[in-house]
Amino acid sequence: MSHLVSIIIPCYNNADTIQETLDSVYNQTYKEFEVIVVNDGSQDQSVEKIKEYQARYPSLVLLNQENNGPSAARNYGFSIAKGYFVVFLDGDDKLHEEYLSSCIAVFQAEAKMDLVYPESELFDNECGIYTLSPYDPITILTENCFPIVAMIRASSFKDIGLFDEKLRIAEDWEMWIRYTRRYQHVKKIPRELFFYRKRKNKSSISDLNKENNIIDDAHLYIYTKHYTLYKEQGWHILDLIKTRRAYLKFRDKYYNEWFRKFFYKLTGKKAKN
Repeated sequence: MSHLVSIIIPCYNNADTIQETLDSVYNQTYKEFEVIVVNDGSQDQSVEKIKEYQARYPSLVLLNQENNGPSAARNYGFSIAKGYFVVFLDGDDKLHEEYLSSCIAVFQAEAKMDLVYPESELFDNECGIYTLSPYDPITILTENCFPIVAMIRASSFKDIGLFDEKLRIAEDWEMWIRYTRRYQHVKKIPRELFFYRKRKNKSSISDLNKENNIIDDAHLYIYTKHYTLYKEQGWHILDLIKTRRAYLKFRDKYYNEWFRKFFYKLTGKKAKN
């Protein structure tokens, strides 16, 4: 028995990649899906590129909103979704043609399954496996364990309250924290079925957030929102600050030593501190 999958794609200034993303969707071997693209206030030619695609696939749904961020865009798309399952795909990433069929096969084989996700591969500016830590209920409190494209039941996503629209970074991690608190049957497919773009011009969301140093605000918000969960683990705010300081001290020491060795090998001279 097949189930409809809703593929929801937020798009913000993805004119150069959105058709490649859509190609990866419409080339799926599993055909029971709907596509909902949410234009999040793009200022480039994204809408024109999407409409070109609509001429070939009239069933593609295009929604428009002011620039409110990926959380709001995904929630808007979900509000009209009809699928039993839901997959969120960003407008510059790609799926392997067997992604949907592979996830559906897991759900069909294991009735209690709540979340299925693939091995991920980097492309464009970087290549290789996109490594995320294995999921467990403790690790998910310290870092994201799932790519955004993990397949989940639409009813479960609705049950946990959708994405938090106050977050524009780390919004998927925060959602997965809530999701896995209620739905803990998780399985990883050990195949590279999702392709995560790292842009050559360093304009990906993760690159921009690192440059602008706004990730700390998101982490503080998440810690505050889930304070009870962190407190249950004994992770009080002062302990986390001390841990962060220790990490930064180690990181700076490591990179300073690495640089000094590299400089000496390159020039034969010792680098000044």
